[in-house]
Amino acid sequence: MNKRHMTAAEAARALNVSLPTLYAYVSRGLVRSEAPEGSRRRLYAAADVRALQARKARGRKAEAVASGALHFGAPVLESALTLIADNRLYYRGRNVEELAAGSSLEAVAQLLWQAPPEPFAATNLPPDDGRLRRAWVGVAGMPPLDRCLALLPHAAMLDDRALNADPTSIMECGVRVVRLLAAIVAGMPISDEPAHVLLARGWKLDGRAAEIIRAALVMCADHELNASAFAVRVVAATGATVYGSTIAGLAALQGPRHGGVTPRMVALFEELARSPDARAPLRRFLQGGEKLPGFGHWLYPDGDPRAAFLLRMLQRDRPDDPAVRLALRTAEAGEAMTDRKPNVDFALATIERALKLPPGGGLALFLLGRAAGWVAHHLEQSATPHLIRPRARYTGPMPLPPHAEPVEA
Repeated sequence: MNKRHMTAAEAARALNVSLPTLYAYVSRGLVRSEAPEGSRRRLYAAADVRALQARKARGRKAEAVASGALHFGAPVLESALTLIADNRLYYRGRNVEELAAGSSLEAVAQLLWQAPPEPFAATNLPPDDGRLRRAWVGVAGMPPLDRCLALLPHAAMLDDRALNADPTSIMECGVRVVRLLAAIVAGMPISDEPAHVLLARGWKLDGRAAEIIRAALVMCADHELNASAFAVRVVAATGATVYGSTIAGLAALQGPRHGGVTPRMVALFEELARSPDARAPLRRFLQGGEKLPGFGHWLYPDGDPRAAFLLRMLQRDRPDDPAVRLALRTAEAGEAMTDRKPNVDFALATIERALKLPPGGGLALFLLGRAAGWVAHHLEQSATPHLIRPRARYTGPMPLPPHAEPVEA
């Protein structure tokens, strides 16, 4: 342990972890790694390994665990919805790649919600006395995410059934919300059609493109306690309706560190398409101290399986598409520069460009797929009687003791 570097096997053995866990430590900045010149094998900083060993040996008190849990740390809530393990993603124990091969978003929602068929009846549509349609006209020029945020409060005001808090009523409301979001994104009348069919009609896509849309929706349905899902659970714990918790999820998705990554990746692709040197825009990002959007995910040290699945699908169905070819070249160049592979934002941006979706279409796929997961989190959180209410560790100025005289300046 006195040497400066260790092999992956040595570092994993010293920390008593698996190799994927070691790679996760690297992606989180806990252990530095580097590739010696002329070698593809990576070595790991022994000092970092020793520091992590000492930290593990000391253990952490409950307060320290809680303080780190909100920053990609220890689990903070129990959930039976999604498992991320061994570089794989599972919904209630089902491999998501298998589900994406043929399931609709509605079938995946039924799995996540543990729902009977009844909530998905053709008659279960959001009510409208004309006010929702009038509001719809007023937001027609907005991006899809903004349209959803603008119209959901109108729909909530009209939907008295949403106030019922039993599980079946929550599922029925979830169906109405997902169908409403699908219609808003597609620019089509509200329908009981599967979401990918409605989107394909609204966006004038052929059957093969509709299959790519279907797979993307399934891949985006849930991802454990990310920012938007956690926001949904906080609001659901207050007793709010599915409309309220979905609005919270959409608001979180607006942030540049969450849903904002997909449009940034689209913009980067547009710049790459105009550049004679495909690497030059990537270099500018890295030289400016920025991370490349669309690359890397700390939960997937071996690469995001959602992106790999969707990019394989695009390469199989559209091998000669310029947007797909550019994405594959960018993936190779970006990985060579950063040692990180494309993530789901990269794949959604590629889908937006390859299928010529309306502006914001890639992010719209994410929000519509994720809406099914938000309803699942709402259901799971609603089954507990507790608010999500952590304490804050105060770091401001301390008050004067009672009756103490203030110190003169």
